[in-house]
Amino acid sequence: MAGDEGQKVNVFTEELAPVHYTVQGKKVGIATDIVRAIFREAGLEAEIQSYPWKRTYLTVLRTPGSFVYTINRTAERENLFHWIGPILNKRTYLYRLASRVDIRIESPEDLKKYTTVAILGYALTKKLRSQGLQPGRELIVTRNKKDQIQVFLKGRADLITGNEFTIASALAAAGRSIEEVVPVLLMNEKGYYLAANLETDRELVERLRIANIKVQQSGLVQKTIARYMGQLPKPESICESCWRP
Repeated sequence: MAGDEGQKVNVFTEELAPVHYTVQGKKVGIATDIVRAIFREAGLEAEIQSYPWKRTYLTVLRTPGSFVYTINRTAERENLFHWIGPILNKRTYLYRLASRVDIRIESPEDLKKYTTVAILGYALTKKLRSQGLQPGRELIVTRNKKDQIQVFLKGRADLITGNEFTIASALAAAGRSIEEVVPVLLMNEKGYYLAANLETDRELVERLRIANIKVQQSGLVQKTIARYMGQLPKPESICESCWRP
């Protein structure tokens, strides 16, 4: 694509602190900074817009030349997008309150004994449904992270989905601490991706893939995580006793 240096590209995301969120009208966050760096490395400018996840997801599915982040790469979605990444690695767990010592998870089958709160349209929510959790019974589905954390903290759900980035931020926003929750089941250790509508120019997609490799090798990702969150605990210290499939 000759002559497109500095071209502005439509990129869509959602509010999910500290990964991507809005402060005084400015789009910020760990993944947001990484995505901007990837587009800059490719000689492009990301025009980022934030909407609820379902709207963001459907908008990119239907809009040629548009991009979405952060998105989980699943078998169901594999042929719906061009994939760039992973741009950020993360571990996703189910958490319980530290005070709920009565909750015991030895296998995914044990989830049917409890109620889990998840978020509408997320890949993990679909995974939980595929494991037999029924909405309105073992599964409560909310529109966003803020609603999800409120359901959990009010005691309407026994377990909550989250990863090492989002759970601490969501608890802090509610005036609570990460020490108040315990991970009990590791759901996945996959990366977050940047993805493009299938009708996006393939040369542009390839440039972004190359740009991501350079950004990943630059040390920027680790510095960005540290800036937003400080030193993260190692997986072993997060989850010494959580069940791993």
